[in-house]
Amino acid sequence: MNETLTRSLSGLVYILILISAIFYSDNGYSFAILMFIFAGISCWELNKLLRIESYRAYFQLIVLAAFTYLTLATDLTDRNNANAAFLIFAITTLITHVYLTYNLINLKKVNENSMLKQQLPMLYVLIPFSLLTLIPSIVNNTYNPYIILGILIIIWSNDTFAYLVGKNFGKRKLYEKISPKKTIEGLVGGMVFGTIAALIIAISTESLTTFHWIVLSIIISVTGTIGDLVASKFKREANIKDSSNLIPGHGGFLDRLDSLIFVSSFVYLYLQIINYVS
Repeated sequence: MNETLTRSLSGLVYILILISAIFYSDNGYSFAILMFIFAGISCWELNKLLRIESYRAYFQLIVLAAFTYLTLATDLTDRNNANAAFLIFAITTLITHVYLTYNLINLKKVNENSMLKQQLPMLYVLIPFSLLTLIPSIVNNTYNPYIILGILIIIWSNDTFAYLVGKNFGKRKLYEKISPKKTIEGLVGGMVFGTIAALIIAISTESLTTFHWIVLSIIISVTGTIGDLVASKFKREANIKDSSNLIPGHGGFLDRLDSLIFVSSFVYLYLQIINYVS
């Protein structure tokens, strides 16, 4: 089958499954199940990239999935203890992502024998996916599928137009040592079209204000690009092109979800601030 057609079909199937799980979800359960399936696969791919042979992450996955399920099963207005725990998780993950960004800028590897490396599947993959399951229910303590859909659309818009603008107009490299094809023009183009997507979402859905969607689009465009570069650095250090070949034409789940994984803690905390202020 033609490679472009294969890529298009697998991408369409991926999007349809994701959107179905978001909208046909009773209080977020089906979306949560899908996220933890993605988390398990992504965790396996990251273990392979980092050459982590421990099974610790899979036990952590089970515990975190159970805790998230219990949180979803709790009445939305009575989640104070769970919210406090996930707030700590989000801050810890954010700190980890800032540290990985520091390593990215300085081209430093995570120490082979460090405790951080052993915990990266939890901090870099599992907690972000658990935060994603809760993001649609933060604002006004109500499950709103348009919030997570809007986040995905902004990511897709940013990625697509960063590629198109960079390919056709890009001259200045963004970070050639890690990703030779990314350009500054592509970054700006992705941010512009991500903001346009955010404006359309704000106008067409009853979710967040236009201001909040624009702020989210900037957060998502910047952190999503960094997340993509961090994942590229992991792959470059492992000397492989894709995290796996599970998604025909796209590589692995980490290849497809690296931006979403990285933005989750930033978006989660921003939405919590909105909810607290309102």
